Amino acid sequence: MVANGRTINFSRKCHNIKLSIGEYVLNSSMFSIPMGGVDVVLGVQWLQSLGKITFNFQEFFLNFFWEGKEVELMGITEKPGKVIWYNNMTKLLNK
Repeated sequence: MVANGRTINFSRKCHNIKLSIGEYVLNSSMFSIPMGGVDVVLGVQWLQSLGKITFNFQEFFLNFFWEGKEVELMGITEKPGKVIWYNNMTKLLNK
């Protein structure tokens, strides 16, 4: 179920995906779902795994502690780059 209450069918679950955001590295299972305009959606399950977090919605950042270190993730304040579509991502995952 997604944020608006609708359900989305997905075709693939990929295990042990390594996602690097700066020095922060997340190893997780991820679903390949047809969504445009985003690379990855990190949901409530991920947020719950972080413990205490600090959001700043005016300056677009998120702080938390991971493995004893403070991590700060900054949001994108300008138009994002190239979008990869679901079908193209599925082809890459199949390789």
